[in-house]
Amino acid sequence: MNLTDVLDADNSSQLCESNLCVSNEIIVDRDINGKLFETRKCIPCVGDTKPSADRRRCEPCSPFTVNCTCPSLTHEIISKQFCIPRNALSQWPDEEGAYHIHYDFIPSIDSQYLRAHLRSALFKCTKLKERSACQAVGNMCVLSMYKDSHRGGPCRLFRDARHIPTSENEVIPWIYYAEGDAGTVLHRKKITSRYRLQEESPLNTLNFTVAKYTSEGELSSLQPLESSDLQLCPGSLETLNSAFRVGAWYHHSCSIPISQLLKSFPTLEFFDIYLQFYEEGVSKLYAVPVLLKNLKQGNKYPNQGADILQWQLTRRFFLVDSLSGIENRVDTLAAVRFLKSVVLQVKMLHEVEEEGRIYPPLLILEYAELKGEEVESNLNVNLSFSVEFIMENDLPHIIDVSLGVSSAFAVVWSAIQTWSYSRRNGRVTIDAVTLTELLLISCGHLANMFFVIMTCASLFVLVYYKGQSVTHILLPTSAQEYFIYKYVMAAFLLKTIEIVRLVWRQVTIDIFLIDWEKPRATGNATSQPISIWRTYFIANEFNEIQTKRKTNPYIQLLLTVFILNIIGVEHWALAHPKLFLSVPNTQKNTPYSDTLRFALGVSIFIAVYLLQYFFIVCIYERYIKNEIQQFIDVCSIANISVFILAFENYGYYIHGRSVHGFADTDMYTIISQLCREEEDLVAHRGLIPASDQQTFQMYIPPQLRAYYSQVKAPLMMGLQLKHLPITVSAAFKIKMLNSSFDVNRSVQAYHNMNKFLAAFLEHALKDLDYEVKDKQFMESLLDIEFLDTSDKGIFYYDNGHSFDDVMFYGNEFTLFTFDIILFSCCQIFSQNYLLSAIYTAFVAKLITVFRSIWGRKNLAKKTLIDERFLI
Repeated sequence: MNLTDVLDADNSSQLCESNLCVSNEIIVDRDINGKLFETRKCIPCVGDTKPSADRRRCEPCSPFTVNCTCPSLTHEIISKQFCIPRNALSQWPDEEGAYHIHYDFIPSIDSQYLRAHLRSALFKCTKLKERSACQAVGNMCVLSMYKDSHRGGPCRLFRDARHIPTSENEVIPWIYYAEGDAGTVLHRKKITSRYRLQEESPLNTLNFTVAKYTSEGELSSLQPLESSDLQLCPGSLETLNSAFRVGAWYHHSCSIPISQLLKSFPTLEFFDIYLQFYEEGVSKLYAVPVLLKNLKQGNKYPNQGADILQWQLTRRFFLVDSLSGIENRVDTLAAVRFLKSVVLQVKMLHEVEEEGRIYPPLLILEYAELKGEEVESNLNVNLSFSVEFIMENDLPHIIDVSLGVSSAFAVVWSAIQTWSYSRRNGRVTIDAVTLTELLLISCGHLANMFFVIMTCASLFVLVYYKGQSVTHILLPTSAQEYFIYKYVMAAFLLKTIEIVRLVWRQVTIDIFLIDWEKPRATGNATSQPISIWRTYFIANEFNEIQTKRKTNPYIQLLLTVFILNIIGVEHWALAHPKLFLSVPNTQKNTPYSDTLRFALGVSIFIAVYLLQYFFIVCIYERYIKNEIQQFIDVCSIANISVFILAFENYGYYIHGRSVHGFADTDMYTIISQLCREEEDLVAHRGLIPASDQQTFQMYIPPQLRAYYSQVKAPLMMGLQLKHLPITVSAAFKIKMLNSSFDVNRSVQAYHNMNKFLAAFLEHALKDLDYEVKDKQFMESLLDIEFLDTSDKGIFYYDNGHSFDDVMFYGNEFTLFTFDIILFSCCQIFSQNYLLSAIYTAFVAKLITVFRSIWGRKNLAKKTLIDERFLI
């Protein structure tokens, strides 16, 4: 129809203004020859035409209308522009729930956007085969979080299209994978590129392509994906775009106001992501599946579970949606949905022949929502973006096997030590005490095994991950790291039990200082009393070295923190294949690997310890000062021997009997005696003639222990009576009586014990004797004595300082392992080496203080001297 026909059809048309035209008329300004009318005319459309939206022309009516009208009985108007038969969309009924957007924590909203566009898009897609309309329906399905519980909903269009589209169905977009197909999809080996970790390799970065769609379904762009396109957190492009480095983990999180988020993403866009790779020089695109945590089927969230067979993979997603949350009728923003968490998980093949290849990447998404009033109050929202590279390996299996074998070995070794413990305590049967001791001993050995295996596993990951050029091993997953840390924590608890047992055993030993000094006659033929100050002096020296260690734990921790924090070795723990001593700008969002931090902390701690141990033991103690050896020398000068019973029938002996016969003398005499020893003019200091061996392990007969306990029994009874409840008046009355009695009893017990032990050591007791010998090889190897000592005691030659087993000095390994396990546990919780060192130093000092206090009390109690003289 042209303008001439229109003019001929209505010769009676009158000049009119535009506001006087009726609904079926258009407005014309010129005649057929182009001459301008004096006044606009209203001309009606005839035939099967109708006025256009701007009323400037007549256009054909919809094929579904009757005489350009929409019969209400047989047709319905969709989106105020389409009149279609009611049976045209019978598969998608006009249900109220189809227009509702459901949220996790907000009541469902009747979406104005779905009301206005859903049915028209469905009509255009299914009847007119418009590709953009089908894409728009797919977008609406994504906005509904793929919920297809309503027949008229947008997701029902894709119920039978949950597969890669074919030519027969090419207008329907591919947004769903088949149900139960996740396991197959994620383990396909279709990507043929072999990626490398070297900085200079062109295949050290994943390249993605993104297809972006508008809300109307139009393809707005198809371009390379920058990692900054997926990150809602602000930052420099240089830093944001470093996310796709192969083998490196990435994490960027922030908390920003919702207004800033809406301002940064004003328009609603939808994304389909593809991985670009090359096969025989030809560029190909592989679709990246999406695991949507918010996807809900019925009352369940299948994608939040660990069962991959229950997952429902999808394809399309959006970043920020403030469009579908506008509520119908009231026309207000009721909710905003945004992408709070994005995790790109890349799994690499672990077979040797497939090195460098990857499975299809998986994009794991989780949305959050805010109510309209929360948007108005401009609340802060937490956002995060992460990239994880994972690989199956045999490390968990190796750890499991190692734990099983080592635990069995630890229990067997604990049983041998428990047997030794029982023999040394005179127990011949297995009782509750023996079983308890087995459990306590096992705690220490299991702690060592757990920690050593976890350390070896972590160091293995550190060395291989940082040193490889092709991916043979990657960083452990969160579940694998939790598995490692679980055993480290168990090791700490078990090691704590061992430390408590160690301290308790050391502060309950029996010890006595044997004074060999004999009374000497003075000028008037009277005997000069023996001075007690030499005994007090030796007791104080012993008290001082009780908590001495082979290394200094505070220097140890200081040097460890210096290397890790000040030098910057801690940055080696970045989840990146390259080593850094400082964090470059491009790696600001590269997280630290907990496994690498653990491995670095342990390795540096051990390296510093070995260096300090070598210096102190091999240089300082050999050429400068050895306090343990000095204590033995002081005992010889003071003419005092030390008799220690660590167990019921087992202990240590330091032979301090002076070769000069006396030590209670003046300075000149003492110096003269030392000079004579230097010139080898006197006998040797050893227990055996012509021997310098002064320290021994001793296995005493039961009769000796019985007499030892019998001599001490009255004094111990007196100490117990002092702690019985008693009134103040009664205490005052008996105080003076008991005071002199206690002193006499203590002095008498001391002299009796001194005489008895001296006689035993001099072979002067008829029924109690001992012999000196070397331990057999198996006895030394297993730390157990096989000989029967019921009739005679045995003194075993030792390495010169076996008695330090009752001090911290002889238990350095136990204390060191406790320090390093405690340091590692603190680092796991705090992620801070300095804080871990401070806490470890505090605990070490606390243990030393308690050991010193209780050890001093036990020393005063067992040596029968006054605690006030121990300083």
